[in-house]
Amino acid sequence: TYANLMLTPIAPGSVFKTVIAAAGIENGIDKNRIYDCSLNMYGEPDEENDKGNLNFERSFAQSCNYTFTSIANELMEKDPDTIDEYAGKLGLTEKAGWSGPVYHYEDFKQFPEEKNPHLWGDKTDKTAERAIAQTAIGQKNVRVTPLSVANMMTAIARGGEKKQVKIADSILYKNGTTMFKFPDKEPESDNISPYTAAKLQHLLRLVVTDQEGTGRRFQSLPFEVSGKSGTAETGKGTVHKWFAGFFPSQQPKYAMVVVELDTHSAQSSANSIFYDMANELARLENAATR
Repeated sequence: TYANLMLTPIAPGSVFKTVIAAAGIENGIDKNRIYDCSLNMYGEPDEENDKGNLNFERSFAQSCNYTFTSIANELMEKDPDTIDEYAGKLGLTEKAGWSGPVYHYEDFKQFPEEKNPHLWGDKTDKTAERAIAQTAIGQKNVRVTPLSVANMMTAIARGGEKKQVKIADSILYKNGTTMFKFPDKEPESDNISPYTAAKLQHLLRLVVTDQEGTGRRFQSLPFEVSGKSGTAETGKGTVHKWFAGFFPSQQPKYAMVVVELDTHSAQSSANSIFYDMANELARLENAATR
């Protein structure tokens, strides 16, 4: 069940703002511009989620919808393929798992159950402000797999370089000799630039270090964590809660994503599980070095 969940596309919520942030950075967004985060994603008053006036960086840390729907609409007006382009650069428009020729198999897949992600339900949505706004925050028709999101975090931590995910490095004969070694493979789509990756690393760390950041609870972990939270409405009165990230921030070893499906709770078990798993990994590393 858990393996299938990792390979099934679901709405990513605000984790998808990472894509819009990358697009904004590579298109020269003014980092000092101030956004009115008392407004909702459509630019209407939102008294329940009034975050005040925030710049680009703090908007990412506090997950201000209005900032990223504004950026998305402005970029899409210039180029209606912007979201597709940067979702592709971050690995969210194709399968993440390793595939390729293995002996007589022309297209062997390490994750044969992995499903294709998708972003749009109708091409006309690319010119509709409200549809773009919903897409920019990972709603409407956006569906990506948790495996792809984890791989996106890995690519950012690696400086922008994407690689296909391997569950096995090689196949061995019974006597221990190598039958086949799965080579590292890069997807065919372009990467974000190293500069953009560095800026995204900074933003993802700010989610934790900002006093109002959505990941501020991770400040007490032995590891420095960088990541992004997300809440995706399902249309059924429930939400999917996400936290995706990597750690330690300066010299990353691990990328992880946790998703809590169909919850009514305002509190995120995804954050709690991510915290506990990162804490346990730190404990195991400390024990191993004693």
